[in-house]
Amino acid sequence: MSEFDFGAEYAAFGDDLKGTAYEGEYTMRVVKAKSSQTQKGKQQFLLNLAFTEGPLAAKGKTVDDRLVWSPESDVAARIFAQSLRILGATQEWIMAERPSPEQIAERITGAVVKVKLSKGEFNGQPQTNVNYRQSVSVKDGPSAPTGAAAAAVSLDDEPATPAAAAKAAATAEPTSNPWADVA
Repeated sequence: MSEFDFGAEYAAFGDDLKGTAYEGEYTMRVVKAKSSQTQKGKQQFLLNLAFTEGPLAAKGKTVDDRLVWSPESDVAARIFAQSLRILGATQEWIMAERPSPEQIAERITGAVVKVKLSKGEFNGQPQTNVNYRQSVSVKDGPSAPTGAAAAAVSLDDEPATPAAAAKAAATAEPTSNPWADVA
Protein backbone atom coordinates (compact mmCIF):
# COMPACT_ATOMS: atom_id res chain seq x y z
CA MET A 1 0.00 0.00 0.00
CA SER A 2 1.36 3.42 -0.94
CA GLU A 3 1.72 6.23 1.52
CA PHE A 4 -0.65 9.18 1.40
CA ASP A 5 1.15 12.21 -0.11
CA PHE A 6 0.02 15.44 1.57
CA GLY A 7 2.43 17.39 -0.66
CA ALA A 8 0.55 16.25 -3.77
CA GLU A 9 -2.80 16.94 -2.14
CA TYR A 10 -1.74 20.45 -1.08
CA ALA A 11 -0.33 21.13 -4.56
CA ALA A 12 -3.72 20.28 -6.06
CA PHE A 13 -5.34 23.00 -3.93
CA GLY A 14 -2.72 25.65 -4.71
CA ASP A 15 -3.04 28.80 -2.64
CA ASP A 16 -6.63 27.97 -1.62
CA LEU A 17 -5.38 26.32 1.57
CA LYS A 18 -3.69 29.57 2.61
CA GLY A 19 -6.90 31.44 2.05
CA THR A 20 -7.67 33.25 -1.14
CA ALA A 21 -9.01 36.75 -1.61
CA TYR A 22 -10.35 37.66 -5.04
CA GLU A 23 -10.26 41.01 -6.85
CA GLY A 24 -12.13 42.42 -9.81
CA GLU A 25 -15.64 42.87 -11.16
CA TYR A 26 -17.74 39.75 -11.62
CA THR A 27 -21.27 38.51 -12.13
CA MET A 28 -22.19 36.19 -9.27
CA ARG A 29 -25.21 34.15 -8.17
CA VAL A 30 -26.40 33.83 -4.56
CA VAL A 31 -26.22 30.07 -4.01
CA LYS A 32 -27.32 30.24 -0.40
CA ALA A 33 -28.56 32.96 1.94
CA LYS A 34 -29.20 32.29 5.61
CA SER A 35 -30.43 34.62 8.32
CA SER A 36 -28.69 34.46 11.67
CA GLN A 37 -27.34 36.65 14.44
CA THR A 38 -23.83 37.79 15.19
CA GLN A 39 -22.21 36.94 18.52
CA LYS A 40 -23.32 40.38 19.70
CA GLY A 41 -26.95 39.70 18.72
CA LYS A 42 -27.16 41.74 15.53
CA GLN A 43 -29.31 40.42 12.69
CA GLN A 44 -27.23 39.29 9.71
CA PHE A 45 -27.42 37.39 6.43
CA LEU A 46 -24.72 34.89 5.54
CA LEU A 47 -24.37 34.58 1.77
CA ASN A 48 -22.52 32.15 -0.46
CA LEU A 49 -21.91 33.62 -3.91
CA ALA A 50 -20.81 31.59 -6.95
CA PHE A 51 -18.92 32.94 -9.93
CA THR A 52 -21.14 32.60 -13.01
CA GLU A 53 -18.51 32.76 -15.76
CA GLY A 54 -14.83 32.37 -16.51
CA PRO A 55 -12.17 30.15 -14.98
CA LEU A 56 -13.34 30.73 -11.39
CA ALA A 57 -16.83 29.49 -12.33
CA ALA A 58 -15.32 26.50 -14.12
CA LYS A 59 -13.45 25.61 -10.92
CA GLY A 60 -16.65 25.98 -8.85
CA LYS A 61 -15.20 28.81 -6.74
CA THR A 62 -17.42 30.70 -4.34
CA VAL A 63 -17.13 33.68 -2.00
CA ASP A 64 -18.78 33.99 1.40
CA ASP A 65 -20.16 37.32 2.53
CA ARG A 66 -22.25 38.60 5.40
CA LEU A 67 -24.55 41.56 5.63
CA VAL A 68 -24.97 42.87 9.18
CA TRP A 69 -27.79 45.18 10.25
CA SER A 70 -26.09 47.97 12.26
CA PRO A 71 -28.70 50.69 12.92
CA GLU A 72 -26.31 52.61 15.18
CA SER A 73 -24.44 53.70 12.02
CA ASP A 74 -26.34 55.54 9.29
CA VAL A 75 -23.69 54.59 6.71
CA ALA A 76 -23.73 50.90 7.69
CA ALA A 77 -27.55 50.87 7.61
CA ARG A 78 -27.55 52.42 4.11
CA ILE A 79 -24.94 49.93 2.85
CA PHE A 80 -27.06 47.07 4.26
CA ALA A 81 -30.26 48.42 2.65
CA GLN A 82 -28.48 49.09 -0.66
CA SER A 83 -27.06 45.56 -0.72
CA LEU A 84 -30.46 43.99 0.00
CA ARG A 85 -32.07 46.21 -2.66
CA ILE A 86 -29.57 45.05 -5.29
CA LEU A 87 -30.15 41.44 -4.18
CA GLY A 88 -33.91 41.85 -4.76
CA ALA A 89 -35.27 42.73 -1.31
CA THR A 90 -36.17 46.38 -1.78
CA GLN A 91 -37.01 48.68 1.10
CA GLU A 92 -40.48 49.11 -0.40
CA TRP A 93 -41.05 45.33 -0.40
CA ILE A 94 -39.73 44.99 3.16
CA MET A 95 -41.89 47.85 4.44
CA ALA A 96 -45.04 46.59 2.63
CA GLU A 97 -44.72 42.86 3.30
CA ARG A 98 -42.93 42.88 6.70
CA PRO A 99 -41.12 39.62 5.85
CA SER A 100 -39.25 37.58 8.42
CA PRO A 101 -35.46 37.43 8.07
CA GLU A 102 -35.89 33.87 6.74
CA GLN A 103 -38.28 35.14 4.03
CA ILE A 104 -35.76 37.80 3.03
CA ALA A 105 -33.02 35.14 2.83
CA GLU A 106 -35.31 33.00 0.65
CA ARG A 107 -36.07 35.96 -1.63
CA ILE A 108 -32.41 36.86 -2.25
CA THR A 109 -31.32 33.25 -2.83
CA GLY A 110 -30.78 32.78 -6.55
CA ALA A 111 -30.27 36.49 -7.29
CA VAL A 112 -27.66 37.23 -9.95
CA VAL A 113 -25.71 40.43 -9.33
CA LYS A 114 -22.69 42.34 -10.53
CA VAL A 115 -20.15 42.81 -7.75
CA LYS A 116 -16.76 44.37 -7.20
CA LEU A 117 -14.47 42.16 -5.13
CA SER A 118 -11.44 43.49 -3.27
CA LYS A 119 -8.83 41.89 -1.09
CA GLY A 120 -9.08 42.41 2.64
CA GLU A 121 -7.89 40.79 5.84
CA PHE A 122 -9.65 39.64 9.00
CA ASN A 123 -7.78 38.23 12.01
CA GLY A 124 -4.66 37.89 9.89
CA GLN A 125 -6.40 35.80 7.20
CA PRO A 126 -7.12 36.86 3.62
CA GLN A 127 -10.72 37.86 3.05
CA THR A 128 -12.71 38.95 0.02
CA ASN A 129 -14.74 42.14 0.46
CA VAL A 130 -17.92 42.25 -1.64
CA ASN A 131 -19.43 45.48 -2.97
CA TYR A 132 -22.83 44.87 -4.60
CA ARG A 133 -23.05 46.99 -7.76
CA GLN A 134 -26.08 46.03 -9.86
CA SER A 135 -28.91 43.52 -10.15
CA VAL A 136 -28.84 41.23 -13.14
CA SER A 137 -31.85 39.11 -12.17
CA VAL A 138 -33.82 38.86 -8.94
CA LYS A 139 -36.94 37.00 -7.75
CA ASP A 140 -40.46 38.43 -7.88
CA GLY A 141 -39.96 41.96 -9.00
CA PRO A 142 -37.99 44.59 -10.83
CA SER A 143 -34.24 44.84 -10.61
CA ALA A 144 -32.82 47.25 -8.10
CA PRO A 145 -31.90 50.78 -9.10
CA THR A 146 -28.54 51.33 -10.71
CA GLY A 147 -26.45 54.38 -11.44
CA ALA A 148 -26.59 57.30 -9.02
CA ALA A 149 -29.15 55.68 -6.70
CA ALA A 150 -27.09 52.51 -6.31
CA ALA A 151 -23.82 54.42 -6.07
CA ALA A 152 -24.99 56.67 -3.24
CA VAL A 153 -23.13 54.52 -0.70
CA SER A 154 -19.92 52.68 -1.50
CA LEU A 155 -17.61 50.34 0.34
CA ASP A 156 -14.70 51.40 -1.88
CA ASP A 157 -11.76 52.94 -0.08
CA GLU A 158 -12.01 56.16 -2.07
CA PRO A 159 -11.53 59.34 -0.07
CA ALA A 160 -14.83 60.96 0.83
CA THR A 161 -15.26 64.64 0.14
CA PRO A 162 -17.71 66.93 1.90
CA ALA A 163 -19.56 67.38 -1.42
CA ALA A 164 -19.83 63.61 -1.94
CA ALA A 165 -21.04 63.13 1.64
CA ALA A 166 -23.67 65.87 1.19
CA LYS A 167 -24.84 64.31 -2.10
CA ALA A 168 -25.10 60.85 -0.49
CA ALA A 169 -27.04 62.26 2.46
CA ALA A 170 -29.41 64.16 0.15
CA THR A 171 -30.17 61.10 -2.00
CA ALA A 172 -30.25 58.47 0.75
CA GLU A 173 -33.51 56.87 1.75
CA PRO A 174 -34.48 57.07 5.43
CA THR A 175 -33.27 54.09 7.41
CA SER A 176 -35.44 51.92 9.56
CA ASN A 177 -35.18 48.54 11.23
CA PRO A 178 -37.00 46.06 8.97
CA TRP A 179 -37.25 43.58 11.87
CA ALA A 180 -38.68 45.97 14.46
CA ASP A 181 -42.18 44.46 14.44
CA VAL A 182 -41.27 40.89 13.46
CA ALA A 183 -41.89 38.25 16.08
